[in-house]
Amino acid sequence: MMCAPRYTQHYIRFNSVVTWGKCFQHSKGKLIEKMPIVEKERIFDSPSPMEATMDSFGWSIDVASDDSVIVGGPGMYHGRAMIYQPHKPYPIFIKKSQRTPEFNFGYSVASGTFVNSKMFYAVGSTYGFGEVQFFENLMLKGKLKKKEDHDKVGSMFGAVLCAAKLTTGSKTDLLVGAPTFGTLTEDNLGAVYVYIAMKTEHPPMFLKKLTGQLGSQFGSAIINLGDLNGDKCHEIAIGAPFENSGEGAVYIYSGADLSSSQKPANELKYLQKIRPEGSYAKSFGMSLTPLLDYDQNGCKELAIGSPFVNSVLLLRCIASVTVTTNVAFPNLQNRSMFRQTDFEFNLCLNVDYPTLPENVTALLSTTVEMSHSDAHLVANSPAGFSFTTSLHERKQEYCKKVPFVLPLNGHYETEIQYQISTVLLNDPRELKDFNSSRVMLSDKSILNMQDSVWAAECSGKICVPKLTIDPNISFQYHNREYIMGSSEIESMKLSINNDGEVAYNPCVLINIVGVPIFKHPNSCELDKSIPDNLVCKPPNPLLHGQIWNTNEILLDMKHLTSLDRKVVFNIRLLNDCKDTDGYAIKTISVPVRADGIATKGETDIGLYVNMTEQDIKENGKKLQHVYSITNIGKSNWVEVQCQVVLQILPHIRYEATPVQLYLSKDEPPTSCTLQSENDLKMICLCTIPSLFPNRQPAKILIPMYIVPGTLEGIVKDTSNATIISTIHVQLIDNILEESVLTTIMLQEAKVPLELIVIAVCVGIFLLFIIAVILYRVGFLRRQKKEELRMLKNRVKRQTILRQSTHAPDDPKECQHKEGVEKAGRTNGKDK
Repeated sequence: MMCAPRYTQHYIRFNSVVTWGKCFQHSKGKLIEKMPIVEKERIFDSPSPMEATMDSFGWSIDVASDDSVIVGGPGMYHGRAMIYQPHKPYPIFIKKSQRTPEFNFGYSVASGTFVNSKMFYAVGSTYGFGEVQFFENLMLKGKLKKKEDHDKVGSMFGAVLCAAKLTTGSKTDLLVGAPTFGTLTEDNLGAVYVYIAMKTEHPPMFLKKLTGQLGSQFGSAIINLGDLNGDKCHEIAIGAPFENSGEGAVYIYSGADLSSSQKPANELKYLQKIRPEGSYAKSFGMSLTPLLDYDQNGCKELAIGSPFVNSVLLLRCIASVTVTTNVAFPNLQNRSMFRQTDFEFNLCLNVDYPTLPENVTALLSTTVEMSHSDAHLVANSPAGFSFTTSLHERKQEYCKKVPFVLPLNGHYETEIQYQISTVLLNDPRELKDFNSSRVMLSDKSILNMQDSVWAAECSGKICVPKLTIDPNISFQYHNREYIMGSSEIESMKLSINNDGEVAYNPCVLINIVGVPIFKHPNSCELDKSIPDNLVCKPPNPLLHGQIWNTNEILLDMKHLTSLDRKVVFNIRLLNDCKDTDGYAIKTISVPVRADGIATKGETDIGLYVNMTEQDIKENGKKLQHVYSITNIGKSNWVEVQCQVVLQILPHIRYEATPVQLYLSKDEPPTSCTLQSENDLKMICLCTIPSLFPNRQPAKILIPMYIVPGTLEGIVKDTSNATIISTIHVQLIDNILEESVLTTIMLQEAKVPLELIVIAVCVGIFLLFIIAVILYRVGFLRRQKKEELRMLKNRVKRQTILRQSTHAPDDPKECQHKEGVEKAGRTNGKDK
């Protein structure tokens, strides 16, 4: 059918040229003029003969599925609509009494099973708010409820009607165009309202509204393109003739998307946007017409008009196939039992073909990627694993084995992520030469898939290990406490046993209170978020029946002090280190104690203090009680509390600071705190900050003064006075007590025996020294020894001389003389 709504001819009755629309039918190669409405029908419809004669039939036209044709003519009088029924020469006329719009009735028409299974005709009017009425033959059956923008004037709602199957139901849905729709701030956006057929026998109900760009007049033309993607829903083309500064554009939408309540209008994506080229880029999309399938590829061609430049663009339709991606993984359980690491999963492309074309040309390229810390594909390309699939055989399913590897010691507590993407190579929309056998991929195709597979060897989606922990602490004894300082380094180690399912990411959180960690094994690391916390993880998943032994965790025992009573190990065992809610706690307390404190007390001038009568009466005497607190052990003592108890006596006076603490020679003394005092005693408290092994002792000094004139009558010949002080050193579980007793005695005015003995000894020693000195200087030796020797030599010479002058008469006498001389020489030598 084709019509000329502004056809004019000379009308003899009025002797005038009138507008009278004509319609023609093309049938069997011939163009046949359709008969107009009979004149008596026109006169009945209008009070004016001239108006009754003129019309604008052909302004809108729609061919129904039962071959009936509805034609609208809105331009004359109130507007008219007529219906050509099959095999009847004259049309039937929708009478005025059945019309309510004031003007423009018949501006748009459409046909379909809008209300029930019978044929209904929709007639639109743009007057006022716009209106759409539904007729069954000539009877008005209802009106369309706008719901949206029901009070908006001037949008030309109802200017375009398009009947289509947007759902898979048996009824017909309706799209209504309002090309001049605007807002308070933007004009001529244009809008298309989508109405979906109801299950009850009522006109379609509003679902959503699509709007165009500023000035585009979106919805000026709306046509049904038929099912282009095989989803049994019709695709829709919508013209926006003044988009992009008047160039225009055409949008193609999926009917299934338009009818989906899950896809709001602001999230709806078009399938294709057709833009004009320069020669016809003006009012492009003002008119749209679906054409026959001239190339026999199963879909209608499209004609797009640009009336402002007298151009029509003819577009061939490219058939589409729907490709769905499916994946099937093998059973990945119990693989550790068989030591299996190599696997394959099945990747299938399921293809839904249209009836035409019979020969399909398409080449698909599929790429598989796998993301996991341990599992990986056996890649055959830099992108992963890739392969191509040709659809020329028109198979319903094409499958490919994709190899991948699961290492035995992999961590599978998280699922293996994989991604599959398929693209069409040599997309026919990008080729210059058209080939009717080439197909494109429909919008319903599932080409990209992101999913995951559970590879853990567990019965469910969550592994349930059964972990137990056995700690071993080197300084934990059953029958005694650990003595601080007995060692510098101790250790602990853990054994974790799994009697349940695989533990892919177990860990032990260790918090040690009392001693710092000296060194930890490589399987452990310090927790950065929590100080003094150690996190230990096995290098591999812990399978059923396996035991994981941590190496030794070394502890620095030198930091223990007397304030410590125990070392506490807080151990948390987690099945999954990422799930801190599920854990078992074990607390171990190892007692420790310090020892080695020794005390010694003395009086600086001796236990007995002798005082003369003069000392007692006039001089008095100073003395000190000295306490030495020494660490003779190996433990580190800190904050040692010492309580000093002093007597209150009339003959003793203490200094303003009665007790002083000396820590070293290089530090000044500190005063001890007076705790309490009464008539009998005073108590002071000294705190020694630290007592480390092999250091000089801390000394507590108690200076005191014996007041003169206070001991008369107390210290006598047979009685003495005493001074007592006591120190209590507070240890961990006991008190160390030490006392100093000083006795004051009266000294008599006589030389004591011991002094006499000492004096005699000193005298003898002095005499011995004098004798040695005299001997050294030659006292009592012979004087002038050399002169005596010379004298003897002279006498000897004289004697020999005399003998030689008087020779002896008797030989025996001579011998006797010689013997005497020898004896004399010998004695001379001895002397």
